[in-house]
Amino acid sequence: MSAGLGKYTKIRHIVRLRQMLQRWRNKALMSARRIPSDVPVGHVAIYVWTSCRRFVVRVFRKLLIQAEEE
Repeated sequence: MSAGLGKYTKIRHIVRLRQMLQRWRNKALMSARRIPSDVPVGHVAIYVWTSCRRFVVRVFRKLLIQAEEE
């Protein structure tokens, strides 16, 4: 009888892990879609981790078009 309970708890753990993974994926997608409001069109925000500074850099239109095509 304990073997049946072992399978039940393993299945519960697998289901719980799948739910956690799905939530993580949804949060990652939401944060990737979010565009900062203080970054103008044609610019990109770049974070430098060593100094924890944020820079807003202008991107040339040709590069944007080329990146979109790829």
